[in-house]
Amino acid sequence: MRHLLLIALLAVLCTACNQTIDIDPETGFEIHTIRAGAHNSITRSEPFNEIGISITVKFDNSANYALENENDQADINKLIGFSDCAAHHQRESARFGWRWFEDELQILAYVYRDGDFIFEEMGAIPLDTEVEMEIRTLNGQYLFSGEGLDNVALERSASCNTGENYWLWPYFGGNQPAPHDITIQLKRQPILQ
Repeated sequence: MRHLLLIALLAVLCTACNQTIDIDPETGFEIHTIRAGAHNSITRSEPFNEIGISITVKFDNSANYALENENDQADINKLIGFSDCAAHHQRESARFGWRWFEDELQILAYVYRDGDFIFEEMGAIPLDTEVEMEIRTLNGQYLFSGEGLDNVALERSASCNTGENYWLWPYFGGNQPAPHDITIQLKRQPILQ
């Protein structure tokens, strides 16, 4: 009996780790919802082994939030990205960050390099508008760009190994969970080597 319970638990956990992504049939956008009180939009293992990503993103009014602890309002939420150097994403990764700060939706370049995180603000984007953005790896750097945003180059680890990497999904926080449901629409395409 104990053996059957363990098998059932493992089946549930494996299913939860490979959730499907909802797609709007009219627009082709992936719909990522971070539920109130949660951090993750999805828990999914999807390999990533290319040189970058190209995305189109659209935020609605749900991206406008106020946190109870005002000191956390400047914390960076994560939009999308990838792990790098065959390492855990909190060791080596590149992704876009976002936050509702100073009455605007700010986009940031966000990198973990050798376990340290580095970020740089790229600018602000309007709500309810499709915005195209890219992250490329080139000559030891991550190159971040986007419509109406500043281009940012951040250094990539000098000790980068090749191997399996993975996609990183929308995540709310910092240390506080989403104060209400937040919906992000994405189209994503790997930039091939």
